[in-house]
Amino acid sequence: MELWFDDNLIEEEQWGRTVERLQSETGDFIEDETVCRALITKELVSAVKQRMPQSKFGIFLSGGLDSSLLTLIAQQLKGQFICYTAGFGEAKDAAFARKAAESLGVEWKLKLLTIDEVETYIQKAVAIMKPVQLVDPVSVGVSAVLMAAVDLARADGVTTFFGGLGAEEIFGGYHRHVEAEDVHEECWRGLKAMWGKDFVRDAALAKALGITVLTPFLDEKLITAAMRVPGKYKIVDGAQKSVIFGTSKSADFAGERKVILRKAAEELGLVKEIAWRKKSAAQYGSSFDKALEKLAKKQGCKDKGLYLKSIRKAF
Repeated sequence: MELWFDDNLIEEEQWGRTVERLQSETGDFIEDETVCRALITKELVSAVKQRMPQSKFGIFLSGGLDSSLLTLIAQQLKGQFICYTAGFGEAKDAAFARKAAESLGVEWKLKLLTIDEVETYIQKAVAIMKPVQLVDPVSVGVSAVLMAAVDLARADGVTTFFGGLGAEEIFGGYHRHVEAEDVHEECWRGLKAMWGKDFVRDAALAKALGITVLTPFLDEKLITAAMRVPGKYKIVDGAQKSVIFGTSKSADFAGERKVILRKAAEELGLVKEIAWRKKSAAQYGSSFDKALEKLAKKQGCKDKGLYLKSIRKAF
């Protein structure tokens, strides 16, 4: 199944039924870690290939695992694309995206915004998110980052993008996956819950900006493949690390997330520094959240939520 973020966004009830169907269709766990890794790689490459546009497209490159891996695969499949990154100040994403782009030898464009420019994007994001009732620091911060990257791409006539949505849920990328009693069940639960915020947010953005966002990590075959991977290969603690990585240094990857995907990325050719970069959400890696804090303080608001509430009243 493909999610086209436009007027045809899948209905919440339909998405819930789809996840339940996929859960019922998913086979038993694959205990061989090498077989798991090979299956994940096969299905992810296939998911990207099936969605590869014939014309030039963009990739939102944060310099993290997911976007960098999509960039690597798109390059290996000889896609025609440009990577785009937006940030504020000394954004960590800008530095990592540069490393990823240079190591892969792909075309990459960066826009570092001033505080005034960030304020403009924050205001535009609030206007778009208000009708779908997602005027919170996370939704607005993520939206503002993507809007800035899309504007950067407009000069190239690019309106179709690859995004990494879904990778965290199917491979166990959040702290709640680490704390969950059953990683597998938490992945299914989180996958179903994505509609309420992630899908609605991105659909509203895509409609307002006139873009299409392609989501290979939400490919049905990839989802079922990822859900056949035991939790011990997604979240690796100290005891598991000595077995999986063949080393006695058990503390190095204690609590590491998305391990199976990171190892697959390295095997495909992604540099180690990028493949094992710690997760940094878009609003933080871009430093847009820091800019939001500065703007809130400037307006005399004690927190980001109150600042966004004040903007919301203006629309």
